[in-house]
Amino acid sequence: MEEHRRVQRVTLMHPLLGMADGERVYVVDASLTGVRMLHARLFQAQANCSVAFSWDGKPIQLEGNVRWTKPRIGWGDGSRSSYQSGVEIATIRPQAHFTLQELVESHIERALDERKANARGIPPIAVQSVQSGRTSTYARHELVGGGWRKTITGDPAQPTSGFTVSVQHTHDEVEMLRAAYVSADPTMRGVIQRMAQISVSNPDGIPTRKYSP
Repeated sequence: MEEHRRVQRVTLMHPLLGMADGERVYVVDASLTGVRMLHARLFQAQANCSVAFSWDGKPIQLEGNVRWTKPRIGWGDGSRSSYQSGVEIATIRPQAHFTLQELVESHIERALDERKANARGIPPIAVQSVQSGRTSTYARHELVGGGWRKTITGDPAQPTSGFTVSVQHTHDEVEMLRAAYVSADPTMRGVIQRMAQISVSNPDGIPTRKYSP
């Protein structure tokens, strides 16, 4: 636990959808002192900002200050701009602070578990990408014209834009993958598709792990 407390900021496995002053945002980093978020509208630096999002079904709401904001190209073709901002927490209620602490510690524990499992060549206790194993029915999620189109199919192939996963994935898991895909750059989108491909092709539902010194 002391090691956990020394780590101030974690990058979230899946961006969390939230709202900041009426604007839809995706929280991508979190710490006990602030968050980093992606958004479509430019926020003014040094402005007050109310941020609300949820983790594990628990709400987190905070009042903060925008410490910095800058443009970011992250929509794949570079034709649309997005922004990222760092918000420092000014006030947060005790229950929301406790939930935020749980979020940070959970990601640290998973990261440590991944590192140990990778070194030992075994699957981690908390697999970071939920995988359901081989099935004969899949859900293809295609990003078309800025919106998502879902198709039930027997073909596990990955689409040009989007991903294909087992129909056994829950609504929340799919929404997290969609949010991650939308906010990702082309390289990360490729990673998401490769992980999706592994999840539908591996009969055990868990990717083979190899030691990397």
